[in-house]
Amino acid sequence: MSDPTTPTGWEKLLEFPGPPTSDDAFFTSQEDWWNNACLNWCHDGWSLYASGYKEAADLLVKGVEANGAGQDALVYPVLFLYRQYLELQLKDLVRQARRLLDKPGNFPKGHHIGYLWQACHGLLSEVSPNDSVAELKEISRLIGEFSAVDPTSEAFRYPQDLNGNPTLPSMRYINLRNVREVVDKISFILGGAEAQIGEFLSIKHDMESEFRGDY
Repeated sequence: MSDPTTPTGWEKLLEFPGPPTSDDAFFTSQEDWWNNACLNWCHDGWSLYASGYKEAADLLVKGVEANGAGQDALVYPVLFLYRQYLELQLKDLVRQARRLLDKPGNFPKGHHIGYLWQACHGLLSEVSPNDSVAELKEISRLIGEFSAVDPTSEAFRYPQDLNGNPTLPSMRYINLRNVREVVDKISFILGGAEAQIGEFLSIKHDMESEFRGDY
């Protein structure tokens, strides 16, 4: 039998948390250690940032799938999170591939996902010319589709642009389950490329150390 003092249903929605007090702060640790997130524990946080955005979007979509509700409001953070994942993943691949190929520079500045993919695609083709050609072609098409709707990461963050125009004027329906599955397919290829470049960088480092006589 349920505890009659435990809020349920509408009572949970109407439960008042109370006003902020002088004891409140955002960035602290608490006694419930399982809710304490650990930061700055890895030397390079690009992959962790990217995977965090994707995992957050996945959780939101799975919640919609399980509950059959919330999609009309959650579509905006979900698409923003997936787009942010793609942007960070592409930037990380570009900078790692440039390190591997001894090319100057880091990655293209800005948020234009189409330009980032152009740089990334060229480098991946240079690292492994004959790998995943058909898959990369499809990713180019899909990134182009996303870029046409939200090239600079504004459309799913704001309802209007700087001129007051709607950011998604022609969009009517977006199936979140389908978006998750498409991102998963892209992620599988990009994750494989990341692992391959990481392995090549490790081999390169070992060879350079051996050449210098570092033992």
